[in-house]
Amino acid sequence: MRHAKADRPPGVADRDRPLAESGRRDAASIGSALARLRPAPSLVASSPARRALETATTVVAAAGWVEPQVYPALYRKGVDDVLGVIGSSDSEVMLLVGHEPTWSATVSALTGASVSMVTAAVVAIEVPGRPGMGATGSLVWMLTPHLVAGRPPW
Repeated sequence: MRHAKADRPPGVADRDRPLAESGRRDAASIGSALARLRPAPSLVASSPARRALETATTVVAAAGWVEPQVYPALYRKGVDDVLGVIGSSDSEVMLLVGHEPTWSATVSALTGASVSMVTAAVVAIEVPGRPGMGATGSLVWMLTPHLVAGRPPW
């Protein structure tokens, strides 16, 4: 999942940017939609950036899932770092919350699909075995705030 829409307050470092009000609403809507997901993730991993952790916390509260854990490798890192987080977990179902352009690149590395991860978008990827570079997984679905709200993305 890409973090929800964030504010850009003057003088606030990138890592400390909070969610915008619309971002909080979108994260809660996505969390409510994901609440029916079975099995639920046994790991919710978040970038340490405030906007990502706020997104993860809001989604978890709406979905009733496990509390998010912070993974520094999900902030300003690359696809290999994301794959390392995935590969180091025993969880079969997980939600990772991070940033562009790494998220779109990770989807491509795992599935071969070309997607644009808009803010608060979440994709489900099924990967047999342990993930690695190359198109080894399948993009099962993608959900965006526009789809959850029933409004067209244009």
